[in-house]
Amino acid sequence: MRNQACKLRRECADEISEELHRNFAEIAPRALNILSDLAENAESESVRLGATRDLLDRAGFRPVDRHEIVKDKSIEELNAQLVSLVGEDGAQLLVGAFRSRRSISGPELTK
Repeated sequence: MRNQACKLRRECADEISEELHRNFAEIAPRALNILSDLAENAESESVRLGATRDLLDRAGFRPVDRHEIVKDKSIEELNAQLVSLVGEDGAQLLVGAFRSRRSISGPELTK
């Protein structure tokens, strides 16, 4: 009996997925209204913050995950990008502040 259920689920996976998608599409506007209401009117500050974060996340404005940081740039490329953003003095200041907080083993960030 269990094997039949697994087989049926595999055979109907596309239909199940489509039905779930339709169901979620139907309730999404109401869920958005609820989240918006919570973000604006909830008594609890933590609930308002959570709802606001969820709304921003769903809109595509989420913070960068540490795992999403691009790792294929060389130290020289990263240093050049930092200098282009904050200038040579700013880069030296930021790197110095970072180094004073914790020791870094590995290649130098600035020359």
